Amino acid sequence: MKLLAAGAAATVLLTGCSASSDSAGGSAPDQDMSVEEGLARPAMASDGAAADEMASESELPTDTDYLVRWASMDVKVEDVTESATKVRSIASAAGGVVTSEQFGDDRFYGSGQARAYGSISISVPSEKLDEVLDELATVGEVRSRSSESTDVKDEYVDVEARIKTLTASIERMRDLMSQTDDIKQIIELETALSARQADLDALQARMNDLKGRIAMSPVQVSLSTGDDPYYEEPGIAGAFKQAWNDFKSSATVLVRAVGALLPWVLIGGLAAWPLIWGLRRTRTRRATASTPTEAPAETASAPDEP
Repeated sequence: MKLLAAGAAATVLLTGCSASSDSAGGSAPDQDMSVEEGLARPAMASDGAAADEMASESELPTDTDYLVRWASMDVKVEDVTESATKVRSIASAAGGVVTSEQFGDDRFYGSGQARAYGSISISVPSEKLDEVLDELATVGEVRSRSSESTDVKDEYVDVEARIKTLTASIERMRDLMSQTDDIKQIIELETALSARQADLDALQARMNDLKGRIAMSPVQVSLSTGDDPYYEEPGIAGAFKQAWNDFKSSATVLVRAVGALLPWVLIGGLAAWPLIWGLRRTRTRRATASTPTEAPAETASAPDEP
């Protein structure tokens, strides 16, 4: 019995030592293990944890949160400067900003008309876009209004997944670097780490751009003080108005063409006058020289008849 007890105790001790040595060996990478093998082993060990972590995350936002929206509006106003101030105030009250501005005068050659215009680009929070458009409609007479959107959910989810994968890979590489003393492995890990970090930075910049486009919506606001004379108004009245504008345009073009050609006609006439005068004089001389002289009158008288 004593021999059996001693054998059982020895078996327990050997089993414990073997387990402890296995656990110690798993905590450090083998010296001869390649970079790919070292990255694969921690990855397989953490697959379950990563799956649990992804499963425990909150659900993805709804499809509307992946929409990139933008809009434009053309407004007829009485005063461009005053209306531009209102547009800036509307954008600021909604938490947006003005990204660009442009002002000037449109001159419509052929119609003799001119109008002041202003073009303002603003960026407002996407959830307030419809509200902002309604407020912009009060600035003046709305001629046109449009709003568009595009769904970037597939791109967003793809970039997000790739960022998670690269982040986990970089963490594993850093763990391997801290556990190995092999210079060759350290150099290989540093090279691979630099490449993956560059890819991660590019993906994060892309994700930030997507988030910015989803969060903020650009709006192009066009302001003007008059109607476009070339705008075709519907109906018979619009047809007569367009015909009158076309007549004025064609008359203006004709007057401009005559005015542009008249100086050249005068210069050409003055330059050609000496040549014409010389040709006429030459023709006169030739005509005079070619005319035959008259025969002298007969002096002998006829003999008297017997």
